[in-house]
Amino acid sequence: MKNQVNHLLPVALMLLLGGMTFWLQYAIESSPPTESANKSHVPDAIGKKVAIARLNLQGVTQYHLRADSMAHFPDDDSMELTAPRFIKNGIDAEFTVTANRGVVNQEIKEARFYDNVQLVRRPLSGDSLQIHTQYMQVFMELGIARTDRAVTIVNGTSTLSGTGMEYERDTGRLSLLSAVKGSFHVQKN
Repeated sequence: MKNQVNHLLPVALMLLLGGMTFWLQYAIESSPPTESANKSHVPDAIGKKVAIARLNLQGVTQYHLRADSMAHFPDDDSMELTAPRFIKNGIDAEFTVTANRGVVNQEIKEARFYDNVQLVRRPLSGDSLQIHTQYMQVFMELGIARTDRAVTIVNGTSTLSGTGMEYERDTGRLSLLSAVKGSFHVQKN
């Protein structure tokens, strides 16, 4: 009898070890992914020469967003853009923002432009308004552009500079927040 128990003990241990292996594999495969795995900032889509148009309910284009390249990130539903160009046509002017790079939020309502940022407002008549900075936040549908960085504004032959700015496209209101300097040149008739 003692001989039979000695032969069954290794078999029982093997069965126990095999059962624990299957249980461990099931526990690992069925456990939810860890938070760090969900937060990985890895693109799920990449495109070259991208163009996006937003239409209103009547099918009229509200604005265009173009870029040399785009990468979409599912963790925060953002898009990173290379050489972005945002164009909004208004009743009396065209509003364009260009930069070296940009990030657009999930609903394409807010964009952040970085490095060599230029906002240009081209009216149907008169001089263009040009704003130069290194960073700008644009609320696309609201038509508001902001920066907390140094900014240079050129309108015809007049120049303003300062730190911090807010521009409202619809009203044309432009506010410089601090360290404002300027030169205005009035043309004689």
